Amino acid sequence: MGIEKITKVTVLGAGTMGHGIAQIAAASGYTVTLRDITQEILEKALGNIRGSLERLVQRGRLSENDLRSTLSRISTELDLKQAAKESDLIIEAVPENLNLKLRIFKEVDDSAQEEAILASNTSSLSITDIAKAVRNPSRFVGIHFFNPPALMRLAEITPGEKTSKETLDTATAFAKKIGKTPVQVKKDSPGFIVNRILITYINEAAKTVEKGDNEIIEVDSAMQYQAKFPIGPFLLADLIGIDIVYAVLAVFENKLGPFYKASAMIERLYKTQKFGRKTGEGFYLYKEGSPKIPDDAGARFNTKNLLAPMLNEAARLVSEGVAEQGDIDTAMKLGANLPEGPFEAAKRLGIKSLVDSLKEMERKLGKGYAPSPLLTRMIE
Repeated sequence: MGIEKITKVTVLGAGTMGHGIAQIAAASGYTVTLRDITQEILEKALGNIRGSLERLVQRGRLSENDLRSTLSRISTELDLKQAAKESDLIIEAVPENLNLKLRIFKEVDDSAQEEAILASNTSSLSITDIAKAVRNPSRFVGIHFFNPPALMRLAEITPGEKTSKETLDTATAFAKKIGKTPVQVKKDSPGFIVNRILITYINEAAKTVEKGDNEIIEVDSAMQYQAKFPIGPFLLADLIGIDIVYAVLAVFENKLGPFYKASAMIERLYKTQKFGRKTGEGFYLYKEGSPKIPDDAGARFNTKNLLAPMLNEAARLVSEGVAEQGDIDTAMKLGANLPEGPFEAAKRLGIKSLVDSLKEMERKLGKGYAPSPLLTRMIE
C-alpha cells in the first residue's frame, strides 16, 4: 500500500507511547483508532492527549480549532478485531514482550485488510521474529518512535527479512507526513541504532563504577557538563527505567553475546525492583525530587572512557551493515538528544585518541573493547 492510500491509522496500546503516536497521527490529519484492554486506560489516554494539546495551545504552537479537530479524529475501541478491521496502517505499541506481540498480531492478521501495513513500535525486539505472526510478512515493518512521541523528532524505520520495499518506503513517507525525521535501519538488529548504542553506553557506565575508580555522581557530572550530554548515564537509566534497560540488555546478550550482559549494579537494582523514577529509587533516590548534579563533580572522570566504547559500538553497527555513519549520527542527535553523533565527536576529539583509549581498555578489560577494524582503517 502506498502512502497516498493511508487515511485511517490504528494504534494498539494506549500507554505513554501509544497515546503519543495517536496524537501526532491525528494532528497530521489521519483518522485514528486507539485501542486498549479497558475503558479506564483509554479515558486516561484521551485525557493525556488533551493535556498535551492544551500545553501546545498555551505555548502558541497550536490553535484551539486545531486542538478540537485533532481530538475529533481520535476514537477509542476495546475490541482488537474491530480496531484493525478498516485500518490502512496498524501500529502496535504494547509492552516489550515477544509473546504478547505475537498474540496480538496473529489476531490482527485475521481481521485487517489484506493491503494494510502492520508496524511495531518495538525498541529492541526483532522485526523478523514479530512478523512470524502474520501470513504476509512483506507488509510488516518496524516504526520506532521515541519518548515523548509528540516532541522527539526521530523515527527508526526497520525492515524484517521479508519486508517489501513498498512497505518500507510507505512507512518512511508516513513518518515524514507526521513531522518525524525517518532514518532507515538497513538490517534488523537488536536495539536498531539508538538503543543499541545508548543502552550499551549505560551498561558501560555501570561497569566503570563497578571497577571502583569513580562514583556515580562523578560519571554523571562529567558526561553532562564536560561531554555536554543532556543528562548523565545513571540519571538516564533511572528515567528510562532499570527494568527496561535490563530487559534490553538481556536481548542483546542473547542475540549479540556475553559482552552485553547487564552489569552487576543494573542486575541488582532490577532484582530488588528499584527501577528508577517510577519506583522512587534506582541509581538515585527520588523521594525529594530529582537529584542535583554539581557541575564540578566529574573533574576526575575521563569522558573518553565512555565516548570511546560508544564510538566502537557505532562502528560495529556500520560493519554489521545495520546503518551508515551519517544515519547513526542523525539518529543519536534526534533520538538521544546528543549534541553530536559518535562519528562527529570522533572527528572533533581525534579518532586516533579514542582508538588508543579502546586499546588501553582492551589491555585491561578484555577483547570486547578491541577497536573495530573500521576505526583502525579510519586512522590509517
